[in-house]
Amino acid sequence: MRTRGIFVTGLALAFALGIPSTGRALVTSGIIKNVPFVIAFRPLNSQQIPYTGQLRLNFHDGIISGTYTDLSIRPGSPFANANNLSVSGGVSGVHVTLNIRQLTFHGTVHENSMSGSVMIRGAMYSWDAQRGTPGSGKKHTS
Repeated sequence: MRTRGIFVTGLALAFALGIPSTGRALVTSGIIKNVPFVIAFRPLNSQQIPYTGQLRLNFHDGIISGTYTDLSIRPGSPFANANNLSVSGGVSGVHVTLNIRQLTFHGTVHENSMSGSVMIRGAMYSWDAQRGTPGSGKKHTS
């Protein structure tokens, strides 16, 4: 009986501290490090093959930092062949901003994803970032 009480207390404490667990929504407060996302962006209302990349983000009480690596097979990416570009930004409620080089990605945080818009070379693009790693076919939940 005492063991069960300690387990329940520990579990409650883990959730209160925002420790990620399987099936849990994206936590944007507290400190969470090295969260992988696959991001894709293409011209608004287009069916073109998107530019793609891998984000590794750190969340620290609303402040975002991390890296971006280009994975695009489509030529002409604004980040062509870039590896570990610096990412900065912030999240407030459901609103998110990511800065990569000269581009600012504005959007909304969803359960395990983010999406929004960005202006690239004078054209509006839509973007979507799914939590997970490239090629796994699975969303990352921890």
